[in-house]
Amino acid sequence: MSEPAVIAPAPAAPVAVTPAPPERKAQAETLVKGIFERMDYPARLELKDMPDGGIGIACHFDGELPGITAGKQRSWLVDCVQFLVNKSVNRPTVEKRWVTLGVNAFPELRSERPEKKEAAPVAAAPAPNGAKKPPQQPAKAEPHKVAKPVTEKPARPPRHHEPDERALEVKDDPAATKLFTMLAEKAVKSGRIYAVMSLSADDRARALKVAAAVKGVSAKTEGEGHWRRVTFTPEKLTAMPSKRQVMPDYDDEEE
Repeated sequence: MSEPAVIAPAPAAPVAVTPAPPERKAQAETLVKGIFERMDYPARLELKDMPDGGIGIACHFDGELPGITAGKQRSWLVDCVQFLVNKSVNRPTVEKRWVTLGVNAFPELRSERPEKKEAAPVAAAPAPNGAKKPPQQPAKAEPHKVAKPVTEKPARPPRHHEPDERALEVKDDPAATKLFTMLAEKAVKSGRIYAVMSLSADDRARALKVAAAVKGVSAKTEGEGHWRRVTFTPEKLTAMPSKRQVMPDYDDEEE
């Protein structure tokens, strides 16, 4: 039985790279030279065409300068200047020509990433006369996926319950007793509900004790934490009077 023939892909034709036009080189040289002159960085420039069609510029500096490291072709300062020059030279309406800068030497061409090679198609060899084709093997069934265990959410912590102030035993406070008594009687007289906040647990207990001794009013605590309060509710509520605007009655004889 003959071996299967391998069909090799045809080699790709090389792409012709044209050098950058002279006016683009002159524009890039003028920009780089002008930037370094404004920085007081004297530099001698050399230009050459890069293999990828870009423009390579070697910037030769005299002496040690901040941001320029001897022996290194790249630095943060050179990268910033290179970025500004490329933004100015490569406008959206013109063909892009990448400008690359180097320190005291021409820059090295960036190595391109190797493309992934696709597997070459294999042509099946023809079966000899009278020979039967080998039976095709059925496709392997995919293994059953194992279900991931479901993680239960952690239970929420129980809410903080406020203590029952009616069950607290507190000492008598004449000033607090007098104040809560006046407030309870005022609620009965006006027929309105009054609430007091920012009280301690002991003061809330005193308020409930005082309200229980006043006839015609009831008191209770509601809310949690900083918003917990004591409300005095009368047995007979009085409706709020409606506010109507009455026009003044002017005397016709008055001017």
